Amino acid sequence: MTRNRVTLALPAAVVLLSGCGVAAVTARTTTDSLVVARPSAMESAPTLGSLPRRVFAPVPAVAPVAPSTPAPAADVVTTVATGGVDEWLEIVSHTGKVVARTEINPTLGWMTAAGTGGAYWTQSGAEYQLSPSGAKRKLGSVPGDAGGVLIGPDGQSYAYATSDQTQSGVVTNRIVVVRPGMAAVTIADRVDNPNRPTADAPPSWDYYLINWTSSGIAFARVPTGGCGCGSFDMQMQSAYSASINPVTEVVTALTADPSCPLSAVGPGMATACFTGTASTTGLRVSSGGVVRHNFAMSGANVAGDAVFSPAGTTVAYVTIPASEDTCGGQWTSTLRVLNLATGAAVTRALGEFSPAVWAADGLIYGSIATGGGSADSLVAVNPATLAVTKLGPATTGEQFVGMM
Repeated sequence: MTRNRVTLALPAAVVLLSGCGVAAVTARTTTDSLVVARPSAMESAPTLGSLPRRVFAPVPAVAPVAPSTPAPAADVVTTVATGGVDEWLEIVSHTGKVVARTEINPTLGWMTAAGTGGAYWTQSGAEYQLSPSGAKRKLGSVPGDAGGVLIGPDGQSYAYATSDQTQSGVVTNRIVVVRPGMAAVTIADRVDNPNRPTADAPPSWDYYLINWTSSGIAFARVPTGGCGCGSFDMQMQSAYSASINPVTEVVTALTADPSCPLSAVGPGMATACFTGTASTTGLRVSSGGVVRHNFAMSGANVAGDAVFSPAGTTVAYVTIPASEDTCGGQWTSTLRVLNLATGAAVTRALGEFSPAVWAADGLIYGSIATGGGSADSLVAVNPATLAVTKLGPATTGEQFVGMM
């Protein structure tokens, strides 16, 4: 359902990518912005791949509702593509106004990111930053085979993962960190040998970088070869996850159970995963390798796209009926907001809603697909009332990147 495997633990910001035919926008300095991504039809898919776009049931008409309490200014990063080979990376305010934008070519919408300093993208072997003022700058180099980029909490450092195969077939997987003014440092360097599999990884795997917070860099070891046609994108492949301290290089395991793949990483490296195969039978929340909450579920639905509240006391996630979990079928998602202490939940059917970030302003940001999945609307949901506020019109090719 979502293009991102797990929610980024970043401050509020959305990045957009757009394409040819988009009206020119004059950037203005502001701290109130969003970032959204909109990929072109010509966009190359990442190594891990994204699921084929499904056809979804119509979204219920929802009148914009203001949050119950005033929210601090939040920036969103998105990508937008309206056709052809050109794409745009945009920072958008929570009122829907474009704060800053830049054309990015070649079209690598999946190599975009959001962070403290604005929107980020990889192009021609380098990492670049777009600030809310519209200023652009080069941060450093990124190899052509990098599988994704994370932005550090300082808004200037970044990390990427690579996989290098020798003629004998042995693959070396690495995580590399680049800090301002310093040489790139490899903080993880591990051989992937299918003939000698280990207990904490698939037989053949790559690093997938999830987020970078003060707790460290969270990552998963995912099967090589991408994903099939199933629900919730690559989340179902993220069984073996961990966090690495980028300074000490100490690795802490997060999940290592193929029957409960990682769906979200929360405060203090808390994790949420859903058990079950053809359908979901349970939600498990752990911290420090210890199961803190274990909720039984009906088994009638498939669940995913979980996001933790900033305090880690609540989890929001989406379910779809198991009967609708078919390639090319229509999906009707239900947002569920679960209080971990009481087990009480509030729910609302929201069409094809994909939650992405539970921001510090208290709202859950994400997108709702409309028009048979051909366009996306950026929205904010009040987790208490489940009132939905649209941050702009539905746009073909728009993709949510992250929050600033």
